[in-house]
Amino acid sequence: MFGLDLVQIFTTSFHIVSTMRPKNVDRQTSGCFGGFKLRSFVSGKQKQGNEKLPASREGDEKVLAPSRDFDFGIPSEWGLSLEQSSFDSSLPPYTTLVDASKSSAAEQTISRVLDELESELHELSMKIHDHPEIAFQERYARDTLTAFMHRHKFHVTSGYLGLETAWRAEYSYGRGGKVIGINSEMDALKGIGHACGHNLIAASGCGIAVALKVALETHDIPGKIILLGTPAEEGGGGKIILLQRGGYDEMDFCLMSHPGPGPLNSFDIGSTTAVLTFEVEYLGKGAHAGAAPWEGINALDAAFLAYSSLSVLRQQMKPTHRSHGIVQGQDWISNVIPDNARLRWQVRAPTYDELVVLAERVRKCFEAAALATGCTVKIDQDSKLPYYELKNNPILARIFSGIVRTQYGHSVRTNGSAASTDFGNVSYHLPALHPLYSIPTEPHGGNHTPAFTKASATKEAHAANMIATRGLAITGLRVIQDDELFREMQATSACHSAL
Repeated sequence: MFGLDLVQIFTTSFHIVSTMRPKNVDRQTSGCFGGFKLRSFVSGKQKQGNEKLPASREGDEKVLAPSRDFDFGIPSEWGLSLEQSSFDSSLPPYTTLVDASKSSAAEQTISRVLDELESELHELSMKIHDHPEIAFQERYARDTLTAFMHRHKFHVTSGYLGLETAWRAEYSYGRGGKVIGINSEMDALKGIGHACGHNLIAASGCGIAVALKVALETHDIPGKIILLGTPAEEGGGGKIILLQRGGYDEMDFCLMSHPGPGPLNSFDIGSTTAVLTFEVEYLGKGAHAGAAPWEGINALDAAFLAYSSLSVLRQQMKPTHRSHGIVQGQDWISNVIPDNARLRWQVRAPTYDELVVLAERVRKCFEAAALATGCTVKIDQDSKLPYYELKNNPILARIFSGIVRTQYGHSVRTNGSAASTDFGNVSYHLPALHPLYSIPTEPHGGNHTPAFTKASATKEAHAANMIATRGLAITGLRVIQDDELFREMQATSACHSAL
């Protein structure tokens, strides 16, 4: 559709912001969904154990096709809201269970429990949707979700591992058994609310945990369930902080899902990109811009030189790499040489190894601009935690794909997304699965748009979320029950011990 001659696509979002008084820099945007996805998840090429995976190679990429966020199909394939599309009635509706008779008794228990919980989970999702809170401020979401888990007889810890809005809900049955981890994201986006559907993810995590609890009790299956409420996916790296503090150490594997635009009744189990954020500050010297500009050192010039250098650099960047950001300043006025300028800049690549190389090239652009203008420069790339690319465990992906195909009639793709998520770091640490699922939205209404905020509150989105919840709960149950599957999962884990 887009042609092979589309070699370069510039995706910069550029804004200049002047503030009249000092403010804390709004630290956001490492997370979730921005940019393009070009590389498919290449099954069968992962190494075993803790060996390092190779960087992407020629041939691992598909034809370049723009995508927006966590979508996993070109826009013409997106499922639109039912009012805007001629819904294909031949597709199985989101709530239809196919082949239920072939499920085990424990799996049927999970389905029954989730049927009973469906209205409660929908209410939970809508409460969070209607009370959006940005990164590290998710107090209403924390209180609402932990109250729900407490009612369902989980042991709940708020303020988990020193993060005020993080929480942990756990339940153990019997002795021994495997430990399953589940994540509930909570944060919204400043100004546009739940435009990434974290209200759905929050409810899904609770549903998976409660359904598994009942299945363990009813069928005498030993095991432990740990549900983490993870704050600040949108740039704060909440999961990475919890990971560094030991929040995932007890888990044998971890599951969650994420909504995005895509073909109706479909999932995607591909990868996401790695992302690194720079905070760059140029300091110069103010002067009267009309009377004596030669006495000044223009920090805004440095920012623009850096921006220009980064724009030129794109010509030599791989099509799968991204560079984008904004310029800001404090107390700027037109007749004074600016003595300060800041850039918040992000770089993305299909793998963390590739990201490190790209980041060094970008850093040199910042340094060169300071040298050319005589400004001093402070470059911070350490305080913003890098997000690693997602490594879905192939055994977990195979189990989940089989369930949603055979029991729910959904298709499964491996296109992946240009989005970034802090769950990627979790997937380096232990076997993990993070499928994407499609919800209907408007044209050009992907993640991080007001249209997606609206989409994440629809009944169709809730129905799709329930399919993801059922699929992940049954996946978790099978791994807990089946020692051979468990060993297979561990043997094919894409873990990295370096974290």
